[in-house]
Amino acid sequence: MAGSRRALRFVLLLPAILGALLPPAAAGPPKVSLALYYESLCPYCSRFIVTRLAGIFDSGLIHAVDLLLVPYGNAHVHGANNTISCQVFLEISTSDYIQSKAK
Repeated sequence: MAGSRRALRFVLLLPAILGALLPPAAAGPPKVSLALYYESLCPYCSRFIVTRLAGIFDSGLIHAVDLLLVPYGNAHVHGANNTISCQVFLEISTSDYIQSKAK
């Protein structure tokens, strides 16, 4: 009876002993960094995100990619009152700003 208890204890402690003695497993290959600068209301950017970029999620490739989405537009802030001028529409700049603050 005592021998079977000792054997059971050994079997139960073996994973802990091996875990302490073996080096940690490698974290795996590094991820590929991908930054996409896009204009939030641009139909071409939207089409690219929906038709092309979504594919890395569908295929599982996202696990190998460190993806950074950056809303970006050709807008400038002027003067002490922070007036925004935009190349196209103020709505685009406002949408880019809101998306840039979302985390």
